[in-house]
Amino acid sequence: MARAATAVADAAERLARGLPAGTPIHAFCGPGNNGGDALLAAILLRERGFAARAFELSGASAGVNPPADTARVRALAARMGMTPSLVASDAALREALASGPAAAQPPLVLDGLFGIGLARPLAGLAEAYCRALADAGATVVAIDVPSGIDADTGAVVGGPAGAAVGATLTVTMIADKPGLRTGAAVDHAGRIEVATLGIDAGRVARDRDGRLFGRDDAAALLPARPLDSSKGNFGAVLVVGGASGMAGAALLAGRGALCGGAGKAWIAAPDGPVFDPGQPQLMTRQADAPFDTRATIVAGCGLGTGARAEALLQRVLDSGLPAVLDADALNLLPRLSAGRGSASLVLTPHPLEAARLVGCEVSEIQADRIGAACTIAEARRATVVLKGAGTVVADPGGEWAIVDAGGPALATAGTGDVLAGLIGGLIAQGMSARDAALLACWAHGEAADRWTLDLGRGAGLSAAELPALIRAALAGLARSGRD
Repeated sequence: MARAATAVADAAERLARGLPAGTPIHAFCGPGNNGGDALLAAILLRERGFAARAFELSGASAGVNPPADTARVRALAARMGMTPSLVASDAALREALASGPAAAQPPLVLDGLFGIGLARPLAGLAEAYCRALADAGATVVAIDVPSGIDADTGAVVGGPAGAAVGATLTVTMIADKPGLRTGAAVDHAGRIEVATLGIDAGRVARDRDGRLFGRDDAAALLPARPLDSSKGNFGAVLVVGGASGMAGAALLAGRGALCGGAGKAWIAAPDGPVFDPGQPQLMTRQADAPFDTRATIVAGCGLGTGARAEALLQRVLDSGLPAVLDADALNLLPRLSAGRGSASLVLTPHPLEAARLVGCEVSEIQADRIGAACTIAEARRATVVLKGAGTVVADPGGEWAIVDAGGPALATAGTGDVLAGLIGGLIAQGMSARDAALLACWAHGEAADRWTLDLGRGAGLSAAELPALIRAALAGLARSGRD
């Protein structure tokens, strides 16, 4: 607890140095060890000269029998005159947030109300506390996880109607938490710092199959390009899609395949050839022509859902060729037989498409994004890319990763088509379905993140801009690998 509290106090001090002088620091202490961490951090900050106070909420206090470590901290606080003040009403809560030597200045709050063991939705004063922090404009340091967030799934406990703290910074203990990196938590955790507390996280019992996939992981997967090469060394991608009125989706997928390094790409559209005058290297094929047995297929981008589209997708499934299924292909999939199967099959659903595959509501997918991705991967014997905040990549063997890249700039039409093509292009170069999905998702997200950083706002990105940005992101990986 001393190490945890020191990590929290250090983080809070760094934030406080950037706030107006005299900004009050308020620790909200819950009934468990998170509350002890918050209280001890407040004591440390008081000793460092900050105006730190401690509070607890009626109905969420330590009571008469707190955990042993917390009891020792509370005894120390009592000797120092820092026993947490009890807040018993909404009005008192708002008064507490406005108290201190600089009442007009929003406080810096240490959120130690609830940690990783929370099983019930926040209610009563705890729910009001979340709203009050937001209304006050408080800078918040969450301890381990923001109160109200499920540390395993990233969902708000209680679902969309539940409440959770919105933190500026989360100091999480010993090891990173999957629930901080996906789903609703992405908007609640703020910046994340891991305080190892001197413990080797590899020796902590946890799910061994999951990881956070970041820049170093992506660099390790980047395919080499021998000098003695030709386009035949880097595979071919056939995009099956682009029906009337939706040709752009297939063309974007083709561009995605080429920007990732595929040797060549064709578009096979069900209603006749479509041509991209800005990308004349994208070739066309009749959709009814036999598939090239050396190709990787990307199916579904603007494919449509009629009988002709259904027949085309069944041919893809029956071919046994490596395939990436996106968009309309995912909506058609439940109607079709599994076909011969492929060792390189990737499904790229967004939450609504995932819900259709599983036969449930979107809220159920978002309540456990990791579990949903793993369930679909096992059932469909495919690598699954569950898109959204904190994209999850899962394979049929139960391994999963959260991709540490991407943001709201990608929430626009066509970006998923580019991703599907990029995955197909990497598979065509010989990567496994899982590795191709991971590298593609990272590069796709990194490209959007760079664009957001350059413009200062994550809105307005056109999918047509993405291939060039992805190419730059991959080139950046190659340069870093040579340094």
